[in-house]
Amino acid sequence: MRVVCMSDQEENPERRIDFGQSTRRIFLSLNRLFAIGLLSLICATNAVAQKTETAKSLLPEPKDAAVRARERQALIEFYEALGGPDWIEREFWGSDRPVGEWHGVTTNAEGYVVQLTIYDNNVTGPLSPAICQLEHLHTLHLSFNKLSGALPDKLGECRELKNLWLKGNKITGRLPDPVAALPNLEYLDVHANEMSGALPAIWNTPKLKIFRADDNHISGALPAQLLRQPLLEHVFLHNNELTGTIPNTLSPNLSILMLANNKLSGPVPEELGKLKKLTDLRLNRNQLSGPIPASFTDATSLQVLRLDHNQLVGPIPTGLAKRLMVFDASNNPGVVPAQ
Repeated sequence: MRVVCMSDQEENPERRIDFGQSTRRIFLSLNRLFAIGLLSLICATNAVAQKTETAKSLLPEPKDAAVRARERQALIEFYEALGGPDWIEREFWGSDRPVGEWHGVTTNAEGYVVQLTIYDNNVTGPLSPAICQLEHLHTLHLSFNKLSGALPDKLGECRELKNLWLKGNKITGRLPDPVAALPNLEYLDVHANEMSGALPAIWNTPKLKIFRADDNHISGALPAQLLRQPLLEHVFLHNNELTGTIPNTLSPNLSILMLANNKLSGPVPEELGKLKKLTDLRLNRNQLSGPIPASFTDATSLQVLRLDHNQLVGPIPTGLAKRLMVFDASNNPGVVPAQ
């Protein structure tokens, strides 16, 4: 008996044809599923984009048309006065879109401008007083630009200002007296500019916590009222040309006082050692005289005390140098090292 072996194709040609048709049907089905999935993804992406665009277009604006026009005009004046066309980022400035969409502009729930954050953006020229037409403005952040000239007295009309950050520019002249009377001011930073002249003598800033004006050319006395502001925590006035004595009535919240590299004279106030929150005191490179106050031994929060390069005399209070993280009283010819 002869046995003949045949391949599946030879044995059943119909089966081969059915297999090819099944493969094509599966391939077509997968194509349809892929097309449906891709279409769904495109639709979902478009929906998200539309929602985002809608959300942008729904940014609130002041209901009063006159207020809307005034705020928009104030921003345009600011833009034109400070070289707006040459800014690095200037998206939507001058357009008819809500001002909350303009680069660096933040509005509140009612649509009022509350914040301008346009730092390191080639903002150039004297600061325009037009910003004080923005009656709800609480933060002005224009650091690391090319602001020049003196600050305008009309800054005192920005009554809601909490944060005034203008560091790293080329601002000249005095700090305007009206700035020292802003009732809501909390953080004032004008350091690393070219400011000169005396600081305001009268300060009425009950909410002021941080004042930075270091690395300028500020001269004259250190205002006693400044250091008495009730919430004042940090004062940075090093690398200036301040003269006169250090006031002895100080804010109880003072924790950092930087007065190094000035021309201050007279004694180191005993009251400094009585500040319970004082952690960092730098009075080095001045012309201070008299003894190192014994009260520093009871300043339990104090960690850094620099008194070097002055004209101090007398002994270093017992235990003071060992207790502090940083202590320097070198280059005071009359100081006697601790035993």
